[in-house]
Amino acid sequence: MIRTRRRRDTFHDGEALQLAADERREHATRAERALAAFLSGLNEGALDGRFRREWVCGGRWIVDFYFPEVRLAIEVDGGYHRARMQRGRDLLKENELEAVGITLLRLTNEEVLGDRDRLVEKLRRAWRAARRTHPSPARA
Repeated sequence: MIRTRRRRDTFHDGEALQLAADERREHATRAERALAAFLSGLNEGALDGRFRREWVCGGRWIVDFYFPEVRLAIEVDGGYHRARMQRGRDLLKENELEAVGITLLRLTNEEVLGDRDRLVEKLRRAWRAARRTHPSPARA
């Protein structure tokens, strides 16, 4: 078993990064599992198969969910994301992903596990923002 700190490490070796992503996919948090099930079932399965879990983006970051067609990444943030050091790392991640053309949506565990209508609206706003930022070739 590969020992990694759940979210705090960044990796510079592509193989190590992929192994860490694979491990994280196997050990999803409760909120990540809930969001995956929610996304897969939304609108009668309209998003099923359109997103990737624990995906390597920007060459050195792992995101919880990634929609390649609109370049939208979603992070599900647990409580440790409130720590000052982690907030700084989160900001760095967001800036680096934005620099390579990826829109990042952050959701708290409470948002994922809470009001479904609010969650849907937040997801829709992020999807529309990502589409405006990264239009598909047919729309460009």
